[in-house]
Amino acid sequence: MNEPVAPQPASDRWRELLAGWAIPQHILDQAPESPWRHHVARFSVDAGVDRDGVSARWAREVLPPRGGTVLDVGCGGGRAALALVPPAGELIGVDQSGAMLDEFVRAATAAGVARRTIHGTWPEVAPAVPIADVVVCHHVAYNVADIVGFVWALTEHARLAVVVEVPTVHPMSAWSPAWRHFWGVERPAGPTCDDLLAVLREIGLDPESTTSARVPSPADASGPDELVAMARRRLCLSPERDAELAEWLAAHPPAWADTMVTIRWPGSAEPPS
Repeated sequence: MNEPVAPQPASDRWRELLAGWAIPQHILDQAPESPWRHHVARFSVDAGVDRDGVSARWAREVLPPRGGTVLDVGCGGGRAALALVPPAGELIGVDQSGAMLDEFVRAATAAGVARRTIHGTWPEVAPAVPIADVVVCHHVAYNVADIVGFVWALTEHARLAVVVEVPTVHPMSAWSPAWRHFWGVERPAGPTCDDLLAVLREIGLDPESTTSARVPSPADASGPDELVAMARRRLCLSPERDAELAEWLAAHPPAWADTMVTIRWPGSAEPPS
């Protein structure tokens, strides 16, 4: 008799599915600009802070009534953290982009809240990052292959809770039809939020989660020229194809993910003595 095949660990499945999103090297080599670059303005608080969303409410539920600390990993311009002021009295931002951290500082200063920043990639910089009451991490997990190490570092930096927000499907899925049309490249169907939850349960965490409608982002309101520029960058196309790209996008607008999942689990950091 054949021995039963052990199920694939959820963390291995996550890593393999993410690897499928790699852009073929011959396409990257001819790209006029990096497809991974982000414009700071799209992540600034000027683009909107959702204080009423599930993720903000779940974080505020566990924060102290006043003066709590929030660590925002992959903070961008600070939209996740600023949604918690008040009651948060101090914000700690971690990001690998110095320009994003400059925007984070600007937003925190305008809000009159104490802030500090750490420039680098999580969890490599985690040893230099202070413990906080609540750790938030929005729209980052789909960029992380070593999800277990990433998650444990989040957990170990939170006294009360970790609150993660991700789209229910990979955010680059909106461009999958365009990749098929312009390059003949099929993009993966996963990972999804269910794969992330499977990893969390596999490593012994006890996450609670809920799904909600996605609040429209600045990308949704992009004019035709902005959308073409964004698509050109994501698809590694040259400006010479802008007319063709504009025509295709007019008939096939990106299908942005319309639902988000909020995930919360307890932190493991010791309370201050």
